[in-house]
Amino acid sequence: MKPVPPAEEGFSLIEALAAVALTAAIMAGLGTIAGQWMPAWRHGFVAVQNADRIGLALDRIAEDVGGAEYVRPDGGKGPLLFRGASDSVVFVRRRIEPGAAPQLDVVRVGATADGDTQRARTQFVPGGVGAFGGATSLLAAPFHIAFAYAGLDGRWLDVWSDPQSLPRAVRLSVLGAGRGLVASTAFTLKVSAAPEVDDKAKGDGSGAPAAVK
Repeated sequence: MKPVPPAEEGFSLIEALAAVALTAAIMAGLGTIAGQWMPAWRHGFVAVQNADRIGLALDRIAEDVGGAEYVRPDGGKGPLLFRGASDSVVFVRRRIEPGAAPQLDVVRVGATADGDTQRARTQFVPGGVGAFGGATSLLAAPFHIAFAYAGLDGRWLDVWSDPQSLPRAVRLSVLGAGRGLVASTAFTLKVSAAPEVDDKAKGDGSGAPAAVK
Protein backbone atom coordinates (compact mmCIF):
# COMPACT_ATOMS: atom_id res chain seq x y z
CA MET A 1 0.00 0.00 0.00
CA LYS A 2 1.50 3.37 -1.12
CA PRO A 3 1.70 6.16 1.48
CA VAL A 4 -0.53 9.20 0.88
CA PRO A 5 1.68 12.20 -0.17
CA PRO A 6 1.38 15.25 2.08
CA ALA A 7 -0.83 18.09 0.86
CA GLU A 8 1.04 20.72 -1.19
CA GLU A 9 1.40 24.10 0.50
CA GLY A 10 0.18 27.38 -1.16
CA PHE A 11 -3.03 29.04 -2.40
CA SER A 12 -5.45 27.64 -4.84
CA LEU A 13 -6.51 29.68 -7.88
CA ILE A 14 -9.87 30.47 -6.27
CA GLU A 15 -8.19 31.75 -3.10
CA ALA A 16 -5.84 33.96 -5.13
CA LEU A 17 -8.75 35.43 -7.12
CA ALA A 18 -10.64 36.09 -3.88
CA ALA A 19 -7.63 37.92 -2.43
CA VAL A 20 -7.31 40.05 -5.57
CA ALA A 21 -11.00 40.91 -5.49
CA LEU A 22 -10.79 41.86 -1.79
CA THR A 23 -7.74 44.06 -2.43
CA ALA A 24 -9.52 45.76 -5.31
CA ALA A 25 -12.55 46.46 -3.12
CA ILE A 26 -10.35 47.93 -0.39
CA MET A 27 -8.49 50.13 -2.86
CA ALA A 28 -11.73 51.32 -4.40
CA GLY A 29 -13.04 52.25 -0.95
CA LEU A 30 -9.84 54.13 -0.12
CA GLY A 31 -10.02 55.94 -3.47
CA THR A 32 -13.59 57.04 -2.75
CA ILE A 33 -12.64 58.31 0.71
CA ALA A 34 -9.60 60.15 -0.66
CA GLY A 35 -11.69 61.66 -3.45
CA GLN A 36 -14.12 63.07 -0.89
CA TRP A 37 -11.40 64.24 1.51
CA MET A 38 -8.92 65.85 -0.91
CA PRO A 39 -11.16 68.76 -2.03
CA ALA A 40 -11.87 69.66 1.58
CA TRP A 41 -8.18 69.47 2.41
CA ARG A 42 -7.27 71.58 -0.62
CA HIS A 43 -9.94 74.14 0.28
CA GLY A 44 -8.61 74.37 3.83
CA PHE A 45 -5.03 74.73 2.61
CA VAL A 46 -6.00 77.56 0.23
CA ALA A 47 -7.96 79.26 3.02
CA VAL A 48 -4.88 79.20 5.27
CA GLN A 49 -2.72 80.66 2.47
CA ASN A 50 -5.25 83.42 1.83
CA ALA A 51 -5.45 84.26 5.52
CA ASP A 52 -1.66 84.62 5.66
CA ARG A 53 -1.62 86.86 2.58
CA ILE A 54 -4.45 89.04 3.88
CA GLY A 55 -2.88 89.40 7.32
CA LEU A 56 0.48 90.35 5.82
CA ALA A 57 -1.15 92.89 3.46
CA LEU A 58 -3.11 94.53 6.28
CA ASP A 59 0.00 94.81 8.46
CA ARG A 60 2.06 96.33 5.63
CA ILE A 61 -0.60 98.85 4.62
CA ALA A 62 -1.31 99.87 8.21
CA GLU A 63 2.38 100.46 8.91
CA ASP A 64 2.79 102.34 5.63
CA VAL A 65 -0.22 104.66 5.86
CA GLY A 66 0.33 105.12 9.59
CA GLY A 67 3.59 106.90 8.77
CA ALA A 68 1.90 109.65 6.71
CA GLU A 69 3.49 113.08 7.15
CA TYR A 70 1.82 116.48 7.54
CA VAL A 71 3.03 117.96 4.21
CA ARG A 72 1.71 120.67 1.88
CA PRO A 73 2.82 120.50 -1.77
CA ASP A 74 3.47 124.27 -1.94
CA GLY A 75 5.14 124.45 1.45
CA GLY A 76 2.67 127.14 2.51
CA LYS A 77 -0.96 127.22 3.55
CA GLY A 78 -2.43 125.17 0.73
CA PRO A 79 -4.23 121.84 1.18
CA LEU A 80 -2.37 118.89 2.67
CA LEU A 81 -1.13 116.20 0.34
CA PHE A 82 -3.44 113.47 1.56
CA ARG A 83 -6.09 112.08 -0.76
CA GLY A 84 -8.30 109.49 0.84
CA ALA A 85 -10.82 107.60 -1.29
CA SER A 86 -12.73 104.37 -0.70
CA ASP A 87 -10.48 102.35 -3.02
CA SER A 88 -7.14 104.17 -2.66
CA VAL A 89 -5.13 106.59 -0.56
CA VAL A 90 -2.33 108.98 -1.54
CA PHE A 91 -0.04 110.37 1.15
CA VAL A 92 3.48 111.57 1.89
CA ARG A 93 5.90 109.66 4.08
CA ARG A 94 9.62 109.22 4.61
CA ARG A 95 11.25 106.74 2.26
CA ILE A 96 11.54 103.36 3.95
CA GLU A 97 14.01 101.56 1.70
CA PRO A 98 17.05 100.19 3.57
CA GLY A 99 20.01 102.52 3.19
CA ALA A 100 17.98 105.18 1.39
CA ALA A 101 18.89 108.83 1.85
CA PRO A 102 16.47 110.79 4.05
CA GLN A 103 13.77 112.07 1.71
CA LEU A 104 10.01 112.09 1.26
CA ASP A 105 7.97 109.96 -1.11
CA VAL A 106 4.44 110.42 -2.35
CA VAL A 107 2.85 106.98 -2.01
CA ARG A 108 -0.31 105.57 -3.54
CA VAL A 109 -1.90 102.42 -2.14
CA GLY A 110 -5.00 101.21 -3.92
CA ALA A 111 -6.72 99.16 -6.56
CA THR A 112 -5.46 98.81 -10.12
CA ALA A 113 -7.40 98.19 -13.32
CA ASP A 114 -6.87 94.44 -12.78
CA GLY A 115 -8.42 94.57 -9.33
CA ASP A 116 -5.17 93.99 -7.44
CA THR A 117 -4.06 96.21 -4.57
CA GLN A 118 -0.66 97.77 -5.21
CA ARG A 119 1.75 100.26 -3.67
CA ALA A 120 3.44 102.77 -5.95
CA ARG A 121 5.55 105.83 -5.16
CA THR A 122 7.23 108.89 -6.59
CA GLN A 123 9.73 111.27 -5.02
CA PHE A 124 8.13 114.26 -3.37
CA VAL A 125 8.90 117.62 -4.95
CA PRO A 126 7.18 120.88 -3.97
CA GLY A 127 4.46 122.01 -6.32
CA GLY A 128 2.98 118.78 -7.64
CA VAL A 129 2.93 115.01 -7.85
CA GLY A 130 4.89 113.17 -10.53
CA ALA A 131 4.18 109.86 -12.20
CA PHE A 132 4.06 106.89 -9.86
CA GLY A 133 6.41 103.96 -10.38
CA GLY A 134 8.00 101.03 -8.61
CA ALA A 135 4.66 99.30 -8.08
CA THR A 136 4.56 96.47 -5.55
CA SER A 137 1.65 94.03 -5.31
CA LEU A 138 0.15 93.83 -1.83
CA LEU A 139 -3.00 91.79 -2.39
CA ALA A 140 -4.25 89.95 -5.47
CA ALA A 141 -7.79 89.79 -6.83
CA PRO A 142 -10.44 88.67 -6.04
CA PHE A 143 -9.57 90.26 -2.67
CA HIS A 144 -9.28 94.03 -2.49
CA ILE A 145 -8.94 96.75 0.14
CA ALA A 146 -11.62 99.29 1.03
CA PHE A 147 -10.58 102.38 3.02
CA ALA A 148 -12.50 104.49 5.53
CA TYR A 149 -11.35 107.54 7.49
CA ALA A 150 -12.27 109.03 10.84
CA GLY A 151 -11.60 112.47 12.30
CA LEU A 152 -11.78 113.66 15.87
CA ASP A 153 -15.54 113.03 15.96
CA GLY A 154 -14.97 109.31 15.36
CA ARG A 155 -17.34 109.09 12.36
CA TRP A 156 -16.14 106.82 9.55
CA LEU A 157 -16.16 108.35 6.07
CA ASP A 158 -15.51 106.74 2.68
CA VAL A 159 -13.71 109.88 1.48
CA TRP A 160 -11.40 112.18 3.44
CA SER A 161 -12.00 115.71 2.18
CA ASP A 162 -10.55 117.91 4.93
CA PRO A 163 -7.68 119.84 3.27
CA GLN A 164 -6.24 121.12 6.55
CA SER A 165 -5.86 117.98 8.65
CA LEU A 166 -5.03 114.32 8.37
CA PRO A 167 -7.52 111.71 9.54
CA ARG A 168 -7.13 110.58 13.10
CA ALA A 169 -7.66 106.93 12.14
CA VAL A 170 -7.93 104.77 9.02
CA ARG A 171 -9.88 101.53 8.66
CA LEU A 172 -8.90 98.80 6.23
CA SER A 173 -11.50 96.27 5.11
CA VAL A 174 -10.71 93.28 2.90
CA LEU A 175 -13.60 92.35 0.63
CA GLY A 176 -13.91 89.07 -1.24
CA ALA A 177 -15.24 88.17 -4.68
CA GLY A 178 -18.84 88.59 -3.55
CA ARG A 179 -18.03 91.91 -1.87
CA GLY A 180 -18.40 90.22 1.50
CA LEU A 181 -16.22 91.31 4.41
CA VAL A 182 -13.28 88.95 4.90
CA ALA A 183 -11.14 90.87 7.42
CA SER A 184 -10.88 94.34 8.89
CA THR A 185 -8.53 96.40 11.03
CA ALA A 186 -8.19 100.03 12.10
CA PHE A 187 -5.19 102.09 13.21
CA THR A 188 -4.28 105.65 14.13
CA LEU A 189 -1.82 107.83 12.25
CA LYS A 190 1.40 108.72 14.00
CA VAL A 191 0.93 112.37 12.92
CA SER A 192 -2.49 113.99 12.53
CA ALA A 193 -1.84 117.66 13.31
CA ALA A 194 0.57 120.36 12.16
CA PRO A 195 3.92 120.42 13.98
CA GLU A 196 4.53 123.31 16.33
CA VAL A 197 6.68 125.98 14.70
CA ASP A 198 9.06 128.28 16.52
CA ASP A 199 7.77 131.86 16.11
CA LYS A 200 11.32 133.19 15.86
CA ALA A 201 11.82 131.18 12.68
CA LYS A 202 8.76 132.65 10.94
CA GLY A 203 9.24 135.37 8.37
CA ASP A 204 12.98 135.82 8.86
CA GLY A 205 13.37 136.29 5.10
CA SER A 206 16.14 133.71 4.86
CA GLY A 207 14.06 131.22 2.92
CA ALA A 208 15.16 128.46 5.29
CA PRO A 209 12.50 126.10 6.65
CA ALA A 210 11.01 127.05 9.98
CA ALA A 211 12.30 125.33 13.07
CA VAL A 212 10.02 122.63 14.43
CA LYS A 213 9.69 122.10 18.14
